[in-house]
Amino acid sequence: MAALIPDESRIPAVVAAAAGMLPRMLPMGSGAGGQLASRLQRKLGISIAEAWNRVDAYTQFLALKSACLDLDATKLSPPPLIDRVWHEHVLDTKRYAPACLSAFGHPIHHDPNGDEDVESRARRREATLVALEKVYGDKYDEEIWAFPVEAPPKRKRAVVKREGTPASRTRRRTTTPSDGSITIKIWDMSSGEDTFFKVKYTTKLDKVFNAYATRRGICVASLHFLFDGSRVRRDQTPGDIGMADGDQLDCAREQQGC
Repeated sequence: MAALIPDESRIPAVVAAAAGMLPRMLPMGSGAGGQLASRLQRKLGISIAEAWNRVDAYTQFLALKSACLDLDATKLSPPPLIDRVWHEHVLDTKRYAPACLSAFGHPIHHDPNGDEDVESRARRREATLVALEKVYGDKYDEEIWAFPVEAPPKRKRAVVKREGTPASRTRRRTTTPSDGSITIKIWDMSSGEDTFFKVKYTTKLDKVFNAYATRRGICVASLHFLFDGSRVRRDQTPGDIGMADGDQLDCAREQQGC
C-alpha cells in the first residue's frame, strides 16, 4: 500500500493543476466542460449543478492519478459516479488528451478491462481512498466519492434434515413467497439508482434485462449484469444462479471498470 501513496512533493503542483483544469480546460458555457456537464445532465437525468459537482470530483481523481504517477490505470480506481464522468470525457477524444497534457504534462490512460479482476480492483479502490485523504483531507464530496460495497460471498441456505429421513427427502429452508415469486433489485453502478422487479425462479433473466433497458431508455447490448461479482448470462434464471428474495444484480454499462 505504501507504494501507492502519492509523492508528497507532487501534491501541490497536481492539486493546483486540477483546480485550474475547470476554468482553463473545462470552461463553463459552450466549452468542453460545459459540454461534458451537459452530457451528464442529459444522459443521467441529473441537475446541471450536480453534473458540475461530479466534474469537479472527477478533476480531483485525475489529480490523484497524476500524483501517484498512475498513468496506465494499475494503481487507482474511481468510484462509479466519477468513472461515468471519466468515460464521457475520454469519448471526447479531441479534448481529453490535450486537457491531460496541459494540466499534468502527460496522458492519463483508461483501462476498460479493469473490472475483470475483482480483487485487484478492490485493492486499487482502497489505495484511491488512501490517496484521496492524503491529498484532499476532508475536502471532497463523500456521496460522489462513495464506492459500492464489494459483493459478499454467496449465501448458503440452511439444510434441514430430520432423523431417519433419506437424503433425497432433505428439504432446504428458503424465503420464497408463497406464490413462488421473488423481488430482485437492479443497481445501476453508474448512477446509483435502484430498479425493482418481481420475477419467478424460472424467469429467463433476458426478459428482465430487456425490461430494465427499455425502462431506462438504454440499449440492452451496452449493459452487463453481475451477481456476487460474477457476470450473469441472459439465458440464466434466478434459480440457476441461486438468487433469493431481495437479492441484487449490479448493472454495469460498457467500459465499466478501471
